[in-house]
Amino acid sequence: MVAAARFAMLSKTGVGSFCLMVLCAVSNRPVQAEAEPLILDLQTGLALVQENNERLLQARIDLLRGREELRVARAAGLPQVEASLTYSRNWLLPSFVFAGNAVRIGTENNLTGVVSVRQSLYAGGRIRATEDMARRQFAMLGETERQTTQLVLAEVEERFYDLLLAEELRTVSHLALAWARRNLAQVEAQAQAGRAAELDQLRAQVQVSNMRADSISAENNLRLATMAFKDVVGLDLDQAIEVRGTFRTETTLDLDDLDALVALGLTERPELTHVEQEIGWHERKIAADQASTRPSVELVAAGQTQFQSDEFDLADREWRKSWNTGLVVQMPLFDGRLTGARVAQARQDLRRIEYDHQRIAREVRLQIQQAYYAVEEASQRIEAHRDAVLQAEKGLEVAELRYASGVGTQLENLDAQLALVEARTQSAVARRDKALALMRLEQTVGVLGE
Repeated sequence: MVAAARFAMLSKTGVGSFCLMVLCAVSNRPVQAEAEPLILDLQTGLALVQENNERLLQARIDLLRGREELRVARAAGLPQVEASLTYSRNWLLPSFVFAGNAVRIGTENNLTGVVSVRQSLYAGGRIRATEDMARRQFAMLGETERQTTQLVLAEVEERFYDLLLAEELRTVSHLALAWARRNLAQVEAQAQAGRAAELDQLRAQVQVSNMRADSISAENNLRLATMAFKDVVGLDLDQAIEVRGTFRTETTLDLDDLDALVALGLTERPELTHVEQEIGWHERKIAADQASTRPSVELVAAGQTQFQSDEFDLADREWRKSWNTGLVVQMPLFDGRLTGARVAQARQDLRRIEYDHQRIAREVRLQIQQAYYAVEEASQRIEAHRDAVLQAEKGLEVAELRYASGVGTQLENLDAQLALVEARTQSAVARRDKALALMRLEQTVGVLGE
């Protein structure tokens, strides 16, 4: 109302009316509260990716499909029962003349019900081999799902540590910029007192400009790392998040026994277990192909009931019933040597998969050893950089005191600042590298997320 009164004197002009309309529209607009950021830690991110990752969801669908394939294979060894009901209406019956009389053949209404049962008694081992193949195929899909899960979890954990590193490097860059500005202020103060040259001022200004550029790059790297983390866990890129957590420093694995880790990896790695199941699948395929040369025996039973009448009266008519059982024996005599060719192909495929098993086992040993030594190397780097940070902090303190007292030079001060920035940066990178090495060790052993 106060605003309307202020514009009342301008109501006769178009400008006043327009401004009054704009003010009313703005004052009536609902105020939208800023959305609260989503609090995320590593465990929350791992839970989100389990629900949102398309590759993982597809692997689970494939696993369910493999379970149904196993049911299909089992059905071949179970009884097959069929029932049918047939009704036919004869509108014009055939007839013939016998002894001068016309005789019709058949009835106008025919109703026939049949129930048949077939049960395989012997198929040369083909049914059992086929079922074993489906069971191993289902096991292979399970290992594929395990491998996909571990790959996805590893990607989430890596993106999480990249985000933590980006946040820490941004903090370091802001501190470096603050030191540079403090150094510039100190140089300018000494220049006013006639104790600093113009070159010192220029050098301090260049340092501030460089640190500002590094700070801008650190902000952008943090933005990109945040986007990458939100993308991998399946969040909208516009979703505001707040990440909490630290670099991991421990693992459930025994880091004191490398041989035990290798042995565990040879039994737990999804890729190795997958190829072992694949070897069994090819062995059973050979058995299924060989079964094609053996006889098969089936039990067949059928029952039939039939109603025939010119009048469609089911209650007053007699149903004619018949039952029979029998055995069906089939013996292949010659298939053009097709079975022999299939068996030979299956054996070659088996040999090829066995070579894959040898190669993957060797790769698993190598990867576990590499990840193990990466953990050791990162741990030693953390200790070294921890000492370096303490020494660089002390060096910067001494350099600033020397420069403030007029004993030291500006170059000493700048070198000390850069040394501390480098030490803190390398310390953060080493802690991130150890966290990644521990994660990758669990992944190479095959127990990540388990």
